Order: sequence, then structure tokens, then C-alpha cells
Amino acid sequence: MRRTRRALVAGARRLTAERGLSGFTVEELCAEAGISRRSFFNYFASKDDAVLGTPARDPLDAFGEDFVAGGSAPDGPPLLTALQELVVRSFRVMEGPHDRSLLLDVLRREPALLQRLTETMERRLADLTALIARRQGCGDGDPFPGVAAAVVSHLAGHTVHELLGTRPAGADPEESPPLEEFAALLARNVRLAGALFSPAPSDTTSDTTSDTTSDTTSDTTPDSEGTP
Repeated sequence: MRRTRRALVAGARRLTAERGLSGFTVEELCAEAGISRRSFFNYFASKDDAVLGTPARDPLDAFGEDFVAGGSAPDGPPLLTALQELVVRSFRVMEGPHDRSLLLDVLRREPALLQRLTETMERRLADLTALIARRQGCGDGDPFPGVAAAVVSHLAGHTVHELLGTRPAGADPEESPPLEEFAALLARNVRLAGALFSPAPSDTTSDTTSDTTSDTTSDTTPDSEGTP
């Protein structure tokens, strides 16, 4: 099933680059992949989605309820761990060909696809924000879910770009990087981001010392209108 999905995405992108989005039919694409038109819609809702690699069922719809339920489970993972697991499961569903140059050519040729991709990403960010809010029991107007969703989404996107940029020369452009590679690289990037938001003890000590020195100096130095 994963191989068929990759074949459909690769074929849709190649045909779009060669003929334009309106230059081929779903039937032609299915004939290349060796499946029926009816089977096509088990993978993608439209020809546009096949080009972009957007699955018929969004991963957040498939795994979102499990993610939310984990927040109230006695043995449920912490939020950050649960988000990493959700991203990895989503990557497995959405994995596709890693020929970025071909995708960029397609988006330049068909600007409407770029707009559709942008709208899809915005919708997924909103959906993830809502899932985090439900899992954590956040009230309306709480900014935390949106910030958390934005940070994790950016880390996930950065990880994908980093992973695809390090594929070995000669790698089959229709094959996806191993899921284990993606999961390991995402975990590393999350740790690095954590170091940014949680400075090392030496940094904290330095900041505290600096603040203390500044406060002491300020207290013992007369202001311009005070007495010496």
C-alpha cells in the first residue's frame, strides 16, 4: 500500500511537470500505478492531493483522538513525548517521494497548488492547536496550544527538510527515508530546541550574578536628583 501511494505521488508530480495539472487524467495516473480509479480514492481525494501527497484521511483525524485520550490516561506520556509520537505516526502516513526539485518545479508551474498546500498547512496547524487544547484542558483564549503547535510543526518540517537534504547520492527519488531515521532526527532536534528554552546552569548562574550586581550597583549609586 505504501509503495502504491509513493507511485501515485511520483507519477502525479512527473505528469504535472510534463503536461500541467490539466494535461492528464486520474485514469492515466491509475494505469501507470496499476490500480483502478476506485482504488485511487482510497489514497487521495483528488488529483491535486496526489500531486501534493495529501492523504485521503488526514493523520490528525486518524490519530488525534488517541493523542487527546493520552492526556487523561494514568500512564499517558507527557505532552512533548505524545506530540513526537503523533508527528512520527503522521510521517508514516504521509511519506512520499523525496525528489524536492521535481515538487518545486510543479509548484512553480501550478501556483494554485502552492496556495492549496499553504491552506492545508494552515488547517493542520489549527487542528493540532485544537487537539493540544483538548488534551491539556486549556480554556478559550489560552495561547499555549497555538504556541506549542507552531513550535512542534516547525520542528517537524525542519526535520523533514534536513532528512531529505542528507539522502545519499544515487538514492531512489521515489523511496522515502526510513521511518526510524526520521524519528531519531526529530528526537535530536527536540532535544536541541529544549536546550535553547532551558539554558544550562552556568548560563543561569551568569544571568543571576549579572542581575544581582546590577541591582546592587543601582541601590548604592545616587540618582541624578538625589543626595550623595
